[in-house]
Amino acid sequence: MERVLLASVFARPAFGPNCPLSGSGLGLPLTKAVPWQSWGGNSARHPARGLPKVLAFDAPRAEGPAVGLTILGVAALFTSDLAPGQVLGHWRLAFEDGRTEEHALRLGSHVIEATSLEPRSASLEDGVKVRTVGVMDVGGQAVRLDLFDLPLQRPGHLRSLAFHVAEAGASFLWCDVFVAVEQPIVCPFRGQGGRVSIEEVATIVRQRDPVRLERALDQFAQGLLRTTNLDEAKGLALLFLGAISAALLESGAPRSLHLVQLQAARDLDVQTTREEVSATAMRWIREVLEGLLEPHERAVDPIQQAIRLIADSLGQNMDDAELAQRVGLSTSHFRAKFRAQTGQPFAKYIMSVRLERAMEMLKAGGIPVHCVASAVGFRSLPHFSRCFSQRFGVNPTQVLNGSGKATG
Repeated sequence: MERVLLASVFARPAFGPNCPLSGSGLGLPLTKAVPWQSWGGNSARHPARGLPKVLAFDAPRAEGPAVGLTILGVAALFTSDLAPGQVLGHWRLAFEDGRTEEHALRLGSHVIEATSLEPRSASLEDGVKVRTVGVMDVGGQAVRLDLFDLPLQRPGHLRSLAFHVAEAGASFLWCDVFVAVEQPIVCPFRGQGGRVSIEEVATIVRQRDPVRLERALDQFAQGLLRTTNLDEAKGLALLFLGAISAALLESGAPRSLHLVQLQAARDLDVQTTREEVSATAMRWIREVLEGLLEPHERAVDPIQQAIRLIADSLGQNMDDAELAQRVGLSTSHFRAKFRAQTGQPFAKYIMSVRLERAMEMLKAGGIPVHCVASAVGFRSLPHFSRCFSQRFGVNPTQVLNGSGKATG
């Protein structure tokens, strides 16, 4: 079985703010449409007074059982006068077997005031995970955009979902709601969901496309480890090697390549685990490609490519999933390779580069601190100042004025 995210369809207003994030940045098929916003108070001048209190919609159709929800939105507005621990809203889930589940969102744990732009990253006691993924404009006010991963109490086939805002007076904006379902594993080369198809593999090899080739190889390796038995893994390995060999033969490779295929088949036949099959297949595939691609045509190192992209895009929101896609690797493979080559996790590396660039700009002078913070990707000036001081032992204003000496 594999876990996939299915997008939900629900009613949205005709006008309002739009989600500023790209789907590739989070690895999600975001709509970027106007979000649904809830009621938030009864006072005559309250900006959310006339909005609905309930969002209800049918669950997306799925072959397998639902195991969780992934929700993108603003949670929540108008909470400054409310007491921590209050339930501000809850999700109600109805299943095909007649049972229901309810998941409450409490102030101070699941939810904090969205006008606070301090990034969040929390794993809560009830299993909910929340992290900040961006900032959006709502009525001229910058607000935090969070992504929630909410596990179900028990897997099951969902019939419908509903969000109910509580009478406390907070307002939520939900941009997208995805249902995580467990579905039967499909062939890793079924050309859906951004995957490379087996037909495309041949085209990629003939065109000598290094980035897409690396992506196909990573997709192949991941697919092998998800096969259900050893024979299936060996069959998939031979299929992939055959597609590459056929493309190379069509492009003028020597006929001795047939012997390489035969040797690879014999080698694969004696392997006893899927991990061994994967390693053996990748060794043969790399060997074939290494001998037939000219040095300048071989794949550019994806991590060095990512490092260059980071240096050129410090002022933008970046996450490892988006960069992994841009350099043709899976997120998990990218994270492992990035840490191995840089010696740091992705987030720590990004922070280090941003702060070093900020130090250079401040020393050069002439640029206000808040502009420097924005230029290197910080959306909160207090957060920037705190990180900068922790890193260098001096605050940004002191460096700008020439009155501080860094210690880090």
